[in-house]
Amino acid sequence: MWFDLTALIWMTLLAVVALLWWQNLKVRELALKQVKHYCNREALQLLDQSVALRGLSITRSPQSGQLSLKRRYAFEFTSTGDERYQGYIELLGARLLRIEVDAHRIP
Repeated sequence: MWFDLTALIWMTLLAVVALLWWQNLKVRELALKQVKHYCNREALQLLDQSVALRGLSITRSPQSGQLSLKRRYAFEFTSTGDERYQGYIELLGARLLRIEVDAHRIP
């Protein structure tokens, strides 16, 4: 079976897109795990058990100087069970940069 150059380019492009999608799913799961750990530690309840991608940018890592994807995910939580609050988690590659939460009531 012979492939022409156009078919090889399309197959390579499809493979790269699939790899990026799979890598993004892994990082999303890591973000969710970090948020669950944070909420448990701070006595908060994570609502909807999910994180949603809110930002994606290419940034240089301060330690290595290599280009990495910086992802910002949003999540919702509650401290009392009555109100919803917004929180954010930022990851550079697979490394946690910060978790920010809105001001909320402390029971």
